[in-house]
Amino acid sequence: MTTSLNAGRLVEQLSTVIGIPVVPYDEDGAVDQDLTVALTARLIRNGVTALTPNGNTGEFYALTPDERRHVLTSVLSARGSATTIVAGVGFDLGTAITDARFARDSGADAIMIHQPVLPYLTPSGWIEYNARIAAAVPDIGVLPYLTKRAVTGAHITRLAERAPNVVGLKYSVSDPVVFATTRAEAADGLLWIAGLAESYAPAYWQAGARAFTSGLVNVAPAVSLELLEALRRGDYGAATRVWRQIRHFEELRARDASANNVSVVKEAMHQLGLCRRDVRPPSHPLSDALAREVAESIARWRSAVPEVAGERAA
Repeated sequence: MTTSLNAGRLVEQLSTVIGIPVVPYDEDGAVDQDLTVALTARLIRNGVTALTPNGNTGEFYALTPDERRHVLTSVLSARGSATTIVAGVGFDLGTAITDARFARDSGADAIMIHQPVLPYLTPSGWIEYNARIAAAVPDIGVLPYLTKRAVTGAHITRLAERAPNVVGLKYSVSDPVVFATTRAEAADGLLWIAGLAESYAPAYWQAGARAFTSGLVNVAPAVSLELLEALRRGDYGAATRVWRQIRHFEELRARDASANNVSVVKEAMHQLGLCRRDVRPPSHPLSDALAREVAESIARWRSAVPEVAGERAA
């Protein structure tokens, strides 16, 4: 199935919390497709309107090509009429283009192109990589995932000129000043997504971001949505109160260069009976001490976690 790109409408739909669903595993270590559907339905039922299956919280790099496609189709099967789906793609050009076309033909609204994994990246090469993938799916939106300071606003403008279906960026450089400078130098009309989740959302919002990604939504969608609404109102006092509530949880995810980013989310979900705590190497389940820290961190906003209804407790 192909779609016709309405860039303005897509930007509007993505100006929100963009949830990155976890991928649950069964007791044999295989992707639990039924639970993937159920957890997606839980996110949508609790107000999350934009999702990126096969994002980093979804252990993109630990999945096989077939698993990535099954995860995408499982999430798509649970989507509502108001749900926007941005499929994660990446790896080598051929793989990324094949997955992008599969996402388009399956009904995804856009793709998010992961940061290239090759250690030798030049800004011109980054432009070429994203432009070629975007050219393969001109009828859906494209959101590059950017983590390198070397890519400036001028480089982003050059990409947007070559690829009109690039509607925005997931920007994940951990420096609000660099973000503000990059955005000021880039072409107008792009959606800037704070790709470092709730921790950076308030600072990036003040510099022009109008969306943020979230792994926290897998646990407590209402908390992320409360932060979004406070930012939309310009109520930075309310935003700061939410930020302080979740600070410990997000710090656990960011600790040691984000080594336990996914493990923390899955541990919280396991404690709440939503899925197993299992993650795939090179990630690893948390130690007992860290699991206790997770329990302490979610206690601060436990009342905002929706009751488990329809999901299979692990």
